Amino acid sequence: MLPFLLLLALTQADAERTVSPVGGTYAAGVSALAAQRMALAERWLQPKVDRKAVRDEARTIVREAITRHILPAWFGTPWEFYGDSQTPGTGSIACGYLVSTVLKDAGFRVERVRMAQQSAENIVKTLVPPAKTWRFRNRPVSEVILRVKGAGAGLYLVGLDYHVGFLWNDGEQVWMCHASYLGDAKVLCEDALTSPAMESRYHIVGRLLEDGMIDAWLNGQKLLTVTP
Repeated sequence: MLPFLLLLALTQADAERTVSPVGGTYAAGVSALAAQRMALAERWLQPKVDRKAVRDEARTIVREAITRHILPAWFGTPWEFYGDSQTPGTGSIACGYLVSTVLKDAGFRVERVRMAQQSAENIVKTLVPPAKTWRFRNRPVSEVILRVKGAGAGLYLVGLDYHVGFLWNDGEQVWMCHASYLGDAKVLCEDALTSPAMESRYHIVGRLLEDGMIDAWLNGQKLLTVTP
């Protein structure tokens, strides 16, 4: 596990995840992750390397960095429709910009602005192969969550009628981590099953960090935005 990662604790009062720093700043953590990416990228290119092992190691590192350091650092940052902050706790951020900025800081070569301005459908298509994408029309939130639980622990992306965010299946519970436009209008993680933001006529869910996405991370490959 990365030394700069933050520990997550669940507060029973509001069912949000809060964080406690274990050392280092956000920028230092992002830089440390970039250094790890470079080291793994060198191994990835070595002759006769076990690429599956390198890929699996990379996947774990990226997942842990996003869920334990990068996303929690944004908690409490105000939501605004046109918010495009690149610094946690400073300014404001919209839902699409949270997704693209978190992934950029995790080392993915996404088009931060262009991707953030797309529909949730196209954001998911940019990052997830069709085989790992599921669509729900006029279905209860419980059915969506059940599908994510059945797919196993991991990080997912969820697109709704007018919103987008992460779903984090920690193996026990599914959390919606997003820049919420409801309530206090801020970045948070909350129980996806009871999140008001999950109410939607349409849901598209994609599993992140699949092989192609991790290969792009290791190769420094640009992830071109899908547009209409």
